[in-house]
Amino acid sequence: MTSPRSAPPALHLRTLGDALVTVNGQPLSWPARSAEELLWYLHAHPDGAYRADLLADLWGLDDGPAAANRFRVALHRLRTALGRPDAVAEVRGRYLLHPELLAASDTAILQSGMEAAVHAKDDAEREEALRRALSCVDGEYLPQIRADWVEEARLYWRSLRVRAYVALSTLHCLRRECPLAVQALGQAVGSDPYIGEDHHQRLMTCLAQTRGRFEAVEHYRRYRRFLRDEVGDTPMPDTVLLAERLKAGELLCREAEEAEQQRRAPLLSALRGPEVH
Repeated sequence: MTSPRSAPPALHLRTLGDALVTVNGQPLSWPARSAEELLWYLHAHPDGAYRADLLADLWGLDDGPAAANRFRVALHRLRTALGRPDAVAEVRGRYLLHPELLAASDTAILQSGMEAAVHAKDDAEREEALRRALSCVDGEYLPQIRADWVEEARLYWRSLRVRAYVALSTLHCLRRECPLAVQALGQAVGSDPYIGEDHHQRLMTCLAQTRGRFEAVEHYRRYRRFLRDEVGDTPMPDTVLLAERLKAGELLCREAEEAEQQRRAPLLSALRGPEVH
């Protein structure tokens, strides 16, 4: 009588703010750097990658016999380290991570939470989904990797994170929960200072309401320096005017002056966003 097949180990892949794999709750000790590099490359390419592209991107190699052997060794070490012979599959020449590995990643939590927020039946359920999505976020995607091949995935997960923060901030605005709205919008701006200037304007008005005009004007000054140093540009005239009004002591709340439909526009925009991949 054959023994029942043992269940695969419980894996979790952390990518947002750090790169870490745990096996049955314990950090994985990698047998070789090439195996770990292969894992993160395939995670950043969920639709798979051809061997030639993988070799060129990861190790700067042409697809010859020696390079192919290096790939086979790295692939064997990866499967062995994860305890799953099926961890990587080849489908029509493309190498892909097993769907269960992608589902065991923090990015899956972020994406599924955003999708649940889009289809939520009310704002309470939507907030719960957004908080669930953001519960796994602790920074940039694979921050330790400095390579061109990771940038597209990094931009995607950053944009999804920012959309979640903006949507959460807008929900708090709709309920006049100003301190919570400021916190979420500040996290959005901190995650991506290149976010639209209208969000910086909203943050300025919210800061004036909750923390005073000096905080609002200080954010404007930081944003102005950022545009000058990183973009070689200056704030829009209406942003400059807004800063002067706040500096003079005016308390402005754009959300309070807008109709319900207008106030929900940032929420709908953030939730819909581009199509998920």
